Amino acid sequence: MLTPFTGKMPPSWRAALALFARAGVYLGALFLLFLSYWINRYFGKPDIEQIPYHLNFGVDGLTTADPVLVHRFLRWCVLAPLAVLALLVVGERRLIARAVALGAPRRLAGLLAGWMPPALLAGALVHWALQVSALQYLESGFGPDYFVSYYLAPEKVTLVETHPKNLVLIYVESLEQSYTEGDVFGRDLLAPLTRLEASHFESYEQVPGTGWTIAAMVATQCGVPLKRVSVYDINAQGEKVRSFLPNATCLSDILAAHGYRNVFMGGASTTFAGKGKFLRTHHYQEVYGKEEWLGQGVAASDMNGWGLYDDDLFGKAKLKLRQLQASKQRFNLTLLTVDSHEPEGHLSRGCARRGYTGFDGVISCTAQDLAGFVRFAEDSGSLANTNIVIIGDHLARVNPLSDALAMVPRRTIFNRFISDLPPPKNREQLVHFDLLPTILEFNGFTVPGGRLGLGYSGFYPHRARPPADRFEEMQASLMNRSETYLALWRPRPAPATPHS
Repeated sequence: MLTPFTGKMPPSWRAALALFARAGVYLGALFLLFLSYWINRYFGKPDIEQIPYHLNFGVDGLTTADPVLVHRFLRWCVLAPLAVLALLVVGERRLIARAVALGAPRRLAGLLAGWMPPALLAGALVHWALQVSALQYLESGFGPDYFVSYYLAPEKVTLVETHPKNLVLIYVESLEQSYTEGDVFGRDLLAPLTRLEASHFESYEQVPGTGWTIAAMVATQCGVPLKRVSVYDINAQGEKVRSFLPNATCLSDILAAHGYRNVFMGGASTTFAGKGKFLRTHHYQEVYGKEEWLGQGVAASDMNGWGLYDDDLFGKAKLKLRQLQASKQRFNLTLLTVDSHEPEGHLSRGCARRGYTGFDGVISCTAQDLAGFVRFAEDSGSLANTNIVIIGDHLARVNPLSDALAMVPRRTIFNRFISDLPPPKNREQLVHFDLLPTILEFNGFTVPGGRLGLGYSGFYPHRARPPADRFEEMQASLMNRSETYLALWRPRPAPATPHS
C-alpha cells in the first residue's frame, strides 16, 4: 500500500539520502587520494599546468592510448575507491553500534560519524594542494611577467638565408642522455646513436612548461612554454580552444614562409592533447598519426595502444623522405616516436625478433632503428642537402628504469645535430626554447642577434648568450600569468563580411 504524500520526506527516504550523500563525499575523497597515488606511481609528481591544459583540449585518444595505463586507472581510481568505500560504510555502522554499546549516546556517535566524510575530503584536498603546489600556482597569478622582459616575437626578426637545407626533426619519446651511462645501466643503451658523427650539447635542460610531449614540441618550435591558459582567458567561455597559439610564429611557420613543405609523422593519434590542432594551425601541410595509418591499411593488431611502433614509423619515414627529396621542394619532415612512453614502454614484434627484451630493450631498439634511418638518409645521398636534428622531447617520467635513472647525478635530454658542415657551438647548455633559433641557424639561416621567442641560439660564437641567472628566474616567474603570453592564444578576429 502506498503512503500518501504529506509534503514531508519519509524518514526512510531521509536516511537513504543522508547515506547516499555521505557515500558520495567519501567516494570523492577516495578518488582524489587514489588518483594522486596512480599519478605518482606511474607518472611521477603531477604538474598542475597540465591539468587546465588538458581540460581545454580534452583527453581525446587517452582511453585507447595504452591498455596498461587504462587498466591501471580502472584498478586504482575506480575499483579501489569503490572497495574502500564499501569497507568505510560497513565500518562506520559498526563503529556507531560499538560506541552505543559502550554507553555513548547514539546521537553523539552519529554526529561524529557524520563528520568523518567531510574530514576525509578536506584531508584529500589538502593532500592534492600539496602535491600540485597549489599555493605556488595561485601566487603565479600575481608575480612578475617574465614574458614582458624576455619574449622576442619571431615575426619581428628578419631572417637571412645563407645556405638553407632541408630539415628532418625527430622527437624521441622521453629520451635522456642518461641512458648512455654504462656505469649505471651496464652498457650504453643508446650506442647506435652515440656512435653517429654529430654535434651535441652536453646540457640540454628541462625547465617549467616543457615536461610533456606537446609542451616540448611547442617550446622547441615556438620558443614558449605551455602554461596556464583557460577558455575564460581567451573569451571562448564554454567551449574548447579552437586553434592552437594562433598568434605565435613558430618554426614551421617560418619555414613555410621560406618555401618549405612541412610534414609530420607520428605513431600516436594526433587528436590527443591538441597535437593535430597545433600542427595544422602552424602550417604543417601533411599530418600523419594513428588514424591516418589505420586509414592507409595498417591493422590495429600491428599497433600498440598509442599507435604505430617506432620501427614501422621509421620504415614509413624512409619512403616519405625519398618522396620529398624527389619533389625538389624544400621540406621539414618532423617525426615523433612513441615506443618508450611510460609506464612500461612498447616492444614491437620486430624488436623482439631481434632479441630485445624489457624496457631497456625498447630504448635500445628505438636507438638502433633511428640510427638505421640516419644511415638510410646518408646512403641515399639525402645528407648532401638535408640536416637531421634528434632530440628527446622531455626527461623520462616513471618507468621500469626509474631507479637507475635516479642514480644519474644530472639528468639531461638527448640531442644530436647531424650535418656535413655543422656550425660551431657557443656554449654547452640549452633549454627547449633555445631550439627555435638554434635549429634555424643550424639549418642555414642567420638569426640577427641570435634570439627568437624566449630562446638564444646555441650556434655561432658572436651571438647573444642567455643571462647567467636565467634558470633561477625561469623557476621563479616563467609560469606567472602574462598578458603577453595570453595574447598568443586569443583568436584572430574573423575577416569582415562585405555588405551587399
